[in-house]
Amino acid sequence: MTESDHRAKLFGTDGIRGIANMEPMTVETCVRLGRSAAHVFKDGTHRHRILIGKDTRLSGYMLENALVAGICSMGVDVLLVGPLPTPGIAYVTRSLRADAGIVISASHNSYQDNGIKFFSRDGFKLGDDTEHEIEQLTFTGRIDDIRPTASEVGKATRIDDAGARYIEHVKRSFPNGMTLEGMKIVVDCAHGAAYKVGPWVFKELGAQTINIGVEPNGRNINVGVGSLHPEVAA
Repeated sequence: MTESDHRAKLFGTDGIRGIANMEPMTVETCVRLGRSAAHVFKDGTHRHRILIGKDTRLSGYMLENALVAGICSMGVDVLLVGPLPTPGIAYVTRSLRADAGIVISASHNSYQDNGIKFFSRDGFKLGDDTEHEIEQLTFTGRIDDIRPTASEVGKATRIDDAGARYIEHVKRSFPNGMTLEGMKIVVDCAHGAAYKVGPWVFKELGAQTINIGVEPNGRNINVGVGSLHPEVAA
């Protein structure tokens, strides 16, 4: 695949996707992508922060670290929240007032695949113009000479309460005065990003849960469970 092919195909209809460790989902491209995103989202004189969350795929660690390296090399800090559903990443991006959010996930695809999706500071999908700007910066040398040093280099911080923040947010959407007490609910988390927060939401609303797909090992996401296997929860 040529450089011009990458430029044309980096962003699809739902972010960037591909086989992990093959273009465009490589460490090299993700470092450049992180640098490009950091440059685009720097707006103003405050210390900028980009939040990153992911699902449970084995390759998530590799891609996360590459994005962190690229972002920090541009003088932008990173907030790491670990596995959290995509709507949770969008919410916590707003809650922590980050300048942007990134989720590393390929939804219902098998674990060999992975993807990257960006959110604005408001938790919404980026517009086409912003995606195009990130894409162009990723495959040109326009920002190669931007090299912050010393205290201007970014740092990464792990946010331990991101899941709890999202659980409380989801619970607040449930009508006041209502409860799930007396209900038994099957919760299928597909060994994916909701494997912790999913069951807890229903438990804290009073339900008794039967949990399926809550033992991720990096390779079993969506295997025999999840949206492609509704019969498991029947």
